[in-house]
Amino acid sequence: MKRPFIRAFGFAGILLATLSPLQAQLDSGEPQFKGTIKWNPLGIFAGQYQFGYEHMLNDRMSVQLMAGLINQSTDQAYQNFVLGEQYRYEQQKSGFIAIPEFRYYVSPQDFGAPEGLFVSAFARLLNLTYDLDDAADEGEWGDLSRMDERMVFGGGLVVGYGYYLDNGLMLEAFIGPQFKSVTFDRTYDNPLLDEETGDSLFDEKFVDISLGNVDNEGGGVRFGINIGFAF
Repeated sequence: MKRPFIRAFGFAGILLATLSPLQAQLDSGEPQFKGTIKWNPLGIFAGQYQFGYEHMLNDRMSVQLMAGLINQSTDQAYQNFVLGEQYRYEQQKSGFIAIPEFRYYVSPQDFGAPEGLFVSAFARLLNLTYDLDDAADEGEWGDLSRMDERMVFGGGLVVGYGYYLDNGLMLEAFIGPQFKSVTFDRTYDNPLLDEETGDSLFDEKFVDISLGNVDNEGGGVRFGINIGFAF
């Protein structure tokens, strides 16, 4: 579980070391704002509470860190009409996320960064724990409570635009490709159940309940909106 952390900080270090010479080659104009405090409003729908800070290096470049905690509870039930029984599980999702980023503003507007069109390279570290409690732990299947642990390391590129509204208020939107690798581990509370047997029984008991693909990896799309205050 330590290797994703090493990769994340290593990637961020290599990224900044590679791009920092660009600063000496560009006009280092002074931006009107030195930094922006940000909040990701869309994260709330996924139980993510993300805040961040963007620091302007000059009127075209900046570095940023978005970080946050994850906490979300769900409750799903399946009614087996043949047996006349209802099976239900409760899930508690918790963890953290960190996204270091380097930005280059292609066409800064009157105020310079952080306003205008930008491209950015980012790394992404995500740690999640899914605690699933089998609320209907009786019957032929028994207690199928389990713990899923997911560590995700990734990175990618996005294109976005920052808007200066008024009195320091900023709004930005971005989208781009991302790639991720996943370390995944699953443990059932019942020590007699290995992962293969437990998964088979779980699929039989909760046949109409979807957990989503929690161990997925590969390519995807990152998009979002941030609200900020520049100072």
